Amino acid sequence: MTSNWSALADKLNAATGPDAALDAIIADVFGVNFGRYTESIEHCRQLVAKVLPGWRLHVGFDGSGVSSYASVSNGENRVEATAPTLPLAILRALGELARLNNE
Repeated sequence: MTSNWSALADKLNAATGPDAALDAIIADVFGVNFGRYTESIEHCRQLVAKVLPGWRLHVGFDGSGVSSYASVSNGENRVEATAPTLPLAILRALGELARLNNE
């Protein structure tokens, strides 16, 4: 796994849709099998379950009703993110949590 969590968070924040190269980076960073993370809500849900066992994932739309929203929480810890798509919102929340916990 990489130690440059900020770089991963930056790549996720710049993403606007499905990106196979970014999917490969995500698989490598989190030590999981390759998946279509940037386009598949189900693949993202499986990723969260694998790397954050016991954490809760919540998805929806932000207050504007335009951007997709995701949060991951375990009671006392919570990270939220918005993005153009639900998979990217999930990944951005996960990437931000990883960055916060590893830097």
